[in-house]
Amino acid sequence: MSVRRAVSPLRSPGGQEGESMKKLGILLLAFIMIAVLWSIHVKVIENRPKLGERPITAESYQKLIGVGMDVDWMTFARVHHYYFYWRSRGVNVPAYFKKEGFSNVRIRVSEDVVTNRTALTQLGEIVNDCLKAGIIPIITYTAPELRENPTSEKAQEHFVLWWKTVAEYFKGTSYLLSYDLLIESSGPIKDYPNVLNRVYSETIREIRSIDPHRIVFVTPAHVSSPFYLQYLNVTNDGYTLAEWHIYAGGPKHCTYNMSLIKKAVKAAMNWSRRTGIPTWVGAWRPYWVPKKKVQSKYVCSTQDIMAFSKAMASELNGAGIPYDVNADAWFFDIANLTWYSQGQEVLPVLLHPSSTSSST
Repeated sequence: MSVRRAVSPLRSPGGQEGESMKKLGILLLAFIMIAVLWSIHVKVIENRPKLGERPITAESYQKLIGVGMDVDWMTFARVHHYYFYWRSRGVNVPAYFKKEGFSNVRIRVSEDVVTNRTALTQLGEIVNDCLKAGIIPIITYTAPELRENPTSEKAQEHFVLWWKTVAEYFKGTSYLLSYDLLIESSGPIKDYPNVLNRVYSETIREIRSIDPHRIVFVTPAHVSSPFYLQYLNVTNDGYTLAEWHIYAGGPKHCTYNMSLIKKAVKAAMNWSRRTGIPTWVGAWRPYWVPKKKVQSKYVCSTQDIMAFSKAMASELNGAGIPYDVNADAWFFDIANLTWYSQGQEVLPVLLHPSSTSSST
């Protein structure tokens, strides 16, 4: 009886090659899919609008502006001279502030841009320099005619026209640029909240007809007091904030009132909760200098300056209220493009309030 051995089927070499090709095909398909998805991702990133290309809401803008500094590039003759001296040599002055850690500059303007076209052009150059440097420009008007003659119809009309001129000139500019209508409600205007409300209403209406989504700041009466926010009569259109301040000139005689700081912050927060309008502190000075004091020397001791700065920075930061420091001429030597050594110790406290909060 013959026994047949079962013969195992042999795998042909062609079958092995087919399986390998199948695996290779799957890998190739996966690679193609990854490449396609990556190209779509890159296109989405490339097509994503840059910050400032689209309108920014007041709430978002409040979070963006961070810590800034008031600058006198369009107010003090000496500072103005050096700004454009360096600019003519290719130097971007705002870049020094960005590098130091500031997020915005509050550009104080005293010139009448309605009649002075050169001033308007120069303001435009400063704004462009800021945007190139990656620092937010906030234009604010000193408005001497309105502050000194609040009941004058001519002064009120000129204020509205000044801002209409600015709005027309900067239409189409990055939405990072904003308008802080009045630098401070000091002088006779401080006692005329109704006048402020009227000119704000007319000015905002003019600006909105030209640039509907531009961020605009309004400041309350009584030297921009947070306790007078309640007398502001402004509509929450989603693109309006309020500017207020205390200690704009520093703590007088180097002493400050912690209770006042807390009450001011509380008043601002309560008003924001009621109106839905965010706030910003546009100017506070870490030190006090009496009138006619030589600018190169502080009166307050370093200990006093540091204590007050930590108190203000911590309280504002804890409330989520951004602020600007007053002012560039006391910290930055624009003639030599250097930061004054006497301000170096306090700058970290001003620029990094979160670390100040955790250490106090």
